[in-house]
Amino acid sequence: MPWDIRGLIEGFYGRPWSWDERCAVARFVAERGMTHYVYAPKDDPRHRERWRDPYPPEELAGFTRLIDEGGLQVGFAVSPGLSIDASDDGDRRALAAKVAPLLDLGVRLVVLALDDLEPRPGLGGEHAGLACWLHEWLDGRARLALVPTEYTGTSAPTPYLDALADLPEDVVVGWTGPSVVNDALTADDARRRREALRGRRPLLWDNWPVNDAVMAYRLFLGPLRGRDPALAEHCAGYLANPMVQPRASMLPLASTAAFLRGEDPAAAWDAEAGPLRVLAEACDGEVPRRLVAEVAAGASTAALAEWLASAASCDAPGLGDEADPWVEQVHAEARVAASAVAVLDALAAADLAAARVHALPLAFAWPALRRSAVSVLGPRCSARPVLGQDAEGRWVLGRGAVEDDRNATDHLVRLALARLAQADDGG
Repeated sequence: MPWDIRGLIEGFYGRPWSWDERCAVARFVAERGMTHYVYAPKDDPRHRERWRDPYPPEELAGFTRLIDEGGLQVGFAVSPGLSIDASDDGDRRALAAKVAPLLDLGVRLVVLALDDLEPRPGLGGEHAGLACWLHEWLDGRARLALVPTEYTGTSAPTPYLDALADLPEDVVVGWTGPSVVNDALTADDARRRREALRGRRPLLWDNWPVNDAVMAYRLFLGPLRGRDPALAEHCAGYLANPMVQPRASMLPLASTAAFLRGEDPAAAWDAEAGPLRVLAEACDGEVPRRLVAEVAAGASTAALAEWLASAASCDAPGLGDEADPWVEQVHAEARVAASAVAVLDALAAADLAAARVHALPLAFAWPALRRSAVSVLGPRCSARPVLGQDAEGRWVLGRGAVEDDRNATDHLVRLALARLAQADDGG
């Protein structure tokens, strides 16, 4: 079954993109088969905190540009849950007044975002009532999606989700998967969520490659992984949440677009990477970790040394200054890692004196790397919102929320120093 909606949702916390950036990313993903762009930046005050405030003419002109130039169907999300009285006629009129100008411009998908709120008894019924009212008010002029307060998990129906059962059939309900951030999403996950929604196919809001909040020190430039192609059988659509950096988001979104076309996301990434490949591999971490593991298992250092030489001078063409801190960190890590390779090569040549000389810079440069504000070549100790929700909607920390000791440079330096110590001991 094909995806009804295939697109992205600008739904991160952080600096909202400019209209130029939105149009550029929209055109890029439209060329690769995506169909929708949903406007939902959490730090646009008129989206959330000041949702009642109308957009001024210059912002409405931006929406018009995105509709006319982006090549995608544009969706508009409003997040009134912090202050709306869901049953109050005045607040409902304010919500209608907020949405109406966007419908006039050509928006054909409205997203009622009621996520990231404190759960409480009766909230599901209030949200269902508001969504039903908005659906009736829209009267077919736009499709309606609801992002509920309980937007994660695959559990049996909860009181909140039960209250959504009477929503009109064509209203889609957002879902991020078992957790807010997921390493893998399976068709079985989606099937169980569909059952929890009484047969309604969820709209998958995939929080990848997003890097906001606690993930801001990482750039997720690798390919999409761990997504089951059979997800489409149980989901009404797929929306990828991109990074705060719009240009950097394009490469991973190209991989996502391939997945949505039914193609291999890794192969598409490989074809699209071009001159960004080495930087992207460094930020992703899988390639350097694999090369270090091969050396630890007894392989030659040649392939690793070649990759490190490229990493030491890699650049970020087309990304402007978005990736500058990560480029600088990759250069620094590559130099330190090259010193560790030199230690290993000297030991392999039975030149203990040379190995000791090459090891000296590690004592000074390696600790400094570990204090960096950005992360490359794999995480040292990183936090991610691997959070689920229990039957009452309360947050539960999941496995994988903290990724520790997965940095390729650290593993390589430890390997080199351990082998040097063994040689010093006469081993």
